[in-house]
Amino acid sequence: MPKDAIVGREAMADGAQIRTLLFPHEQPIANLLLLTGRADFHEKWADAIRLLHDEGFAIASFDWRGQGGSTRLTDSGAGHIDSFDTWLSDLDRLSGWAMESLGQAPWLALGHSMGGHLLTRWIADPARTDLPLRRDLQGAILAAPFYGMGGPMAMKAAAMRLAPLQVARGLQANFAWGQRPYGRLQQRPERQLLLTGSRAHFEDEGLWVAARPELATGGVSWGWIKAFADSQRQLEALPLEQVQLPLMVLMASNERLVDNKATMRIAARLPNAERHIVEGAAHELLREAEPARRAALQKIREFTLDRLA
Repeated sequence: MPKDAIVGREAMADGAQIRTLLFPHEQPIANLLLLTGRADFHEKWADAIRLLHDEGFAIASFDWRGQGGSTRLTDSGAGHIDSFDTWLSDLDRLSGWAMESLGQAPWLALGHSMGGHLLTRWIADPARTDLPLRRDLQGAILAAPFYGMGGPMAMKAAAMRLAPLQVARGLQANFAWGQRPYGRLQQRPERQLLLTGSRAHFEDEGLWVAARPELATGGVSWGWIKAFADSQRQLEALPLEQVQLPLMVLMASNERLVDNKATMRIAARLPNAERHIVEGAAHELLREAEPARRAALQKIREFTLDRLA
């Protein structure tokens, strides 16, 4: 972890504790609210955070409720949530914390994967346009946003049909079929191909979990799948065509974890969204091997400079 990063905790209205990270900059070109993905945690992102800081960003980030060092929602280590609205309520509160914690500089936001899904809903929701940070945002980057599941259509459809039934049976916190606690399933070579071409970045996650097992999050629960399906419908129902904030959508050419067709469909409804495909990249654009990671970073740099010109 960067030695000057400040790790703390913020209490939510219901008492949940969210682990936060601040990485101030002496001369920031902008403040950046960084929203990471499902099962992510600060340490996994430490290298990317340092890279963004080197580009001139002061950074505010946090571990989502239910993962990393934040309050957990299951004893099994499953990735679980009752509703994505719970995360959005946390984001409402933590966006205020971010503004209060960093200095006076223009604000941008970057959401990766699930963080990109949540950031899109937060930006597009008319009820949130008067939140202080939402008003101050100069632009947002959506990196491999999770608007749809990758993989075989029949498997996705079966999971979506089964999840509400399993939740109705009271099994919402149970691992969905095929999902397991963090372990060999997450460390297999096939998973690396879904995430990154960098063996070092892929293995870094496992090294952190070996040192601090409490940071691990396993596969998803039935409740998480139902919550995602509900959130996807809510996202599609928002007036995306009315979002005037400048956006940049980054997609990976070798994407297999999320559905790039769904990403293109949502991006086409956002009037000020530029779209770019990062060649040679898998899902984790800022944890990729070179030159793909540099290409993603170059797009972020260009977008930022254009917003601040």
